[in-house]
Amino acid sequence: MADLTRDQYIKQELAATGMKDTKANRNKLGKEYDQKYLGGDRTDWRTYFKIQFPQLGDMLDGGVGEQEARAVFGDLIDLFIDIANNPDQYDLASEAGKNAFKNKVLATKYAQQTTQKRAEWDALKPAEKTDRIRLKASEIRAQYGNLGLTLAEVDRLAANALQNGLSDLELKYLSYGTLAGRQGTPIMETKEAMDLAATLKAYDYKYTPELIEQALTGQNVNGVPMTSELLIDKARFGARLKYSAFTDLFEKGYTVNDVFAPYQEVAAQLLERSSQDISFEKDLYRKALEKKNEDGSPMTISQWSRELKSNPDYGWQYTANANRQVSNVVRTIEQAFGFRQ
Repeated sequence: MADLTRDQYIKQELAATGMKDTKANRNKLGKEYDQKYLGGDRTDWRTYFKIQFPQLGDMLDGGVGEQEARAVFGDLIDLFIDIANNPDQYDLASEAGKNAFKNKVLATKYAQQTTQKRAEWDALKPAEKTDRIRLKASEIRAQYGNLGLTLAEVDRLAANALQNGLSDLELKYLSYGTLAGRQGTPIMETKEAMDLAATLKAYDYKYTPELIEQALTGQNVNGVPMTSELLIDKARFGARLKYSAFTDLFEKGYTVNDVFAPYQEVAAQLLERSSQDISFEKDLYRKALEKKNEDGSPMTISQWSRELKSNPDYGWQYTANANRQVSNVVRTIEQAFGFRQ
């Protein structure tokens, strides 16, 4: 559910954008709030249901989402709709009421025809599967951090482990096999090469091992001797072109990592993820650096926070903070299928 009231949103936007406090502007921002947080119609019960239960929102859209959901969940969808239409007929406060509702859930064809394990998997939305892979990836990093696996390698290992139900021993062999399968060059294992690579990465510069080797050995590239300093200058110039709102900071020696850090911290906090998972290398988070205001200034932290919460692609609606607002309905359903103890 939106964490701002309609009036609070209007006041905040007036202050943030510098718009005049007029009736026309207030009406404009009010409609913007309705569209962003209430699906455009503040009187439709489905709108409030989707806000209160973001995980279940597309089950009630009356279109493709609902059709796909019915293909999997069948008459369980009808039960959800009945709850939304007739909330007073469901007692979800007392244990007796919860048990009665649990029996209704278990009486659906979906519950009768689907095993608990299959039901759990089918019930997971893509974002939830992504979260599980993220958690598994964190476990792998903690257990095999000494191998120096890349983020991409860890993500592939996590997905493989979950999809194939790998045992700890199988995961160990696969992790070391990933390391053994690399095609590295000796020079890339030196401290100088790793430091240069880290600097280039901090400027979001796409490099190759060959380029690093050329810089460290002074090889001629297009008739010009390549050096570490020249390569870093190229990386800094590329950052100014890609993220022009921060040009003055780049000229003062700041890297893309440096200017992204505040946005990374806010995203990690709101989305309840490790800061390692919030990277400007991912298109979703790169928006924080690419979006500019009309005057050319970078996105403010306040604007970035609203982007994180309002854009469902970030998954804020699935965080613990957002889900505290979900009623006992979802908890009871999860308990009915064994998702919660």
